[in-house]
Amino acid sequence: MIVIDWNHLFMVAFAAVIASALVVSLFSLGMRLLVNADSVRAVAATGDSVALRKEALNRAGAYVLIALSAAAVIYGVLLIIPNLIPNAA
Repeated sequence: MIVIDWNHLFMVAFAAVIASALVVSLFSLGMRLLVNADSVRAVAATGDSVALRKEALNRAGAYVLIALSAAAVIYGVLLIIPNLIPNAA
């Protein structure tokens, strides 16, 4: 007979929901900043310094957020593969 430890099951389910919400939020915010950078690009091409700064900050923030979401996904996959990270537990 299989005995299920319900407390651990709920902890894992809660962690999975929080982690997936975090990854989706990071990626969607990154994409939003990338769209903002693209919408300012036409004004920035004229040499407006404020628009250039907005484009650069939006683009840099987008790349950071998308990289963080990708890193979280890769880390999650590495945790799933047994014995790939020896001291993860």
